[in-house]
Amino acid sequence: MPLIDAPLVNRPVWFDLSTSDLTAAKALYGELFDWNFYDAGPDFGHYTMAHTPNGRSAAAIAPKMPGQEQSPVVWTVYWGTSDIEATVARIEGNGGRLMFPPMDIPDTGRMAIAFDPEGAAFGLWQARPFGGAGIEGEHGAMCWSEVNCRDGAKNGAFYAAVFDLDVHKMDAPGVVYHTLHPKSGGDPVCGVLQMDAQWGEIQPAWMPYFAVADLDTANAVWAKHGGKNIAGPIPSPYGRIMVVQDPQGAYLSYMAG
Repeated sequence: MPLIDAPLVNRPVWFDLSTSDLTAAKALYGELFDWNFYDAGPDFGHYTMAHTPNGRSAAAIAPKMPGQEQSPVVWTVYWGTSDIEATVARIEGNGGRLMFPPMDIPDTGRMAIAFDPEGAAFGLWQARPFGGAGIEGEHGAMCWSEVNCRDGAKNGAFYAAVFDLDVHKMDAPGVVYHTLHPKSGGDPVCGVLQMDAQWGEIQPAWMPYFAVADLDTANAVWAKHGGKNIAGPIPSPYGRIMVVQDPQGAYLSYMAG
């Protein structure tokens, strides 16, 4: 599966979880994805890096930041950028807004958190020198992400303008789905799923996807730790997908080819 050895831009590059129970989250995700953990310590808010068994960075888990104790438990999807200030300007110029302005993470990079026009939160990451995930598509690694929104064409156009991408509408019966592609062509970098009436009052949000080697084994681990199954297995051309919620409330998807 693809190893990532240089910073990538204009596509999702990193996932992290802000949780109310770091110990429980490490137990669940460590067993689910066979992750090894490295806690950066109190000076960095116990931001805990997760690595695949081959030592590649996969994602991170951290307790909520001081003052954010009442905020939802969420996975955040971060987009890579080579110029975070310029990207922020495009976000604000296309109808988005900032939650947190760009800030330095010493010896690592620069980050910001923003909202798209529908209110879905996403992150920005500028490598200095840490680029994000070091592998994708294998067990325990990121494999896809998509934003769930009310107007897929409009929201897709927002991300295309911010990150210099093209929007393609998929021919998918029963669902309105767009993919975002580099202007030079090639594989899509993420998806835009238009929510219908069945979603009720669920708010627009980004959904991270992780690969697992075996769906039945993953489902058994999820149940063992008290996780909730929201939907699935959902068949797709790329594998079977589970949409789940962890015991602290964070949504994510995992899938097996």
